[in-house]
Amino acid sequence: MGRAVKSRNIPAKLEYDNGRILFMMAAALGERDTYTHAHAQRVAAYTKRLAQRLEMKDGERHQLALGGMLHDLGKLALSDHIFSNKQAALSQEMLGEVYSHPLIGAALLRNFGCGGTIAEIVLYHHERIDGSGYPFGIKGNDIPLSARLVSVADCFDAITTDRPYQRRKSREHAFAILGQMAGTSLPEDLVALMIKEVRSNGMEPVMPAADAGASLAGWFFSHQER
Repeated sequence: MGRAVKSRNIPAKLEYDNGRILFMMAAALGERDTYTHAHAQRVAAYTKRLAQRLEMKDGERHQLALGGMLHDLGKLALSDHIFSNKQAALSQEMLGEVYSHPLIGAALLRNFGCGGTIAEIVLYHHERIDGSGYPFGIKGNDIPLSARLVSVADCFDAITTDRPYQRRKSREHAFAILGQMAGTSLPEDLVALMIKEVRSNGMEPVMPAADAGASLAGWFFSHQER
């Protein structure tokens, strides 16, 4: 009997251990770049809100939120001069590094036995509907829905928050930019859904970097499946 009970506990322990690994990866990225850290939490929240709009199941929303949280995981491998860069235009060498981060992030996850939706998001979130994205240049519905959802959330948050080389845009200005990207870079239906969701329920708060770091553990483990 004891052996049977112990065996039934193995999947729960593996899930807990995987959750700890993912948390440590997210925390490590936060140590390297506080903006990326806070951005990831907002992208995760927006992605989950879009998934709720699409009436996805709890388990799917959970995976999408974690994928949104970890979408930039591959930036762990980027050099310090990328994070310290304050120019919008990057050198060819820097661009090569940036373009590699989806491949690196997906490989990291798979090395820790974490595939599925989360790895899919990390790998494909910079692909674009017209094929102009990276790392593979795939287009349209060849891009997984999970990655399309995160790409819309990712773009909206990037437009509406301050970066070293770019001031944030207002909500309405961001909507206009998303509208221009719809049908070429981003899927029209999900752009419309994002705008509808934000008009109805507002934007995610932009917290100070220090607070974003302190809140990571609480955010992450509150999004683990019960």
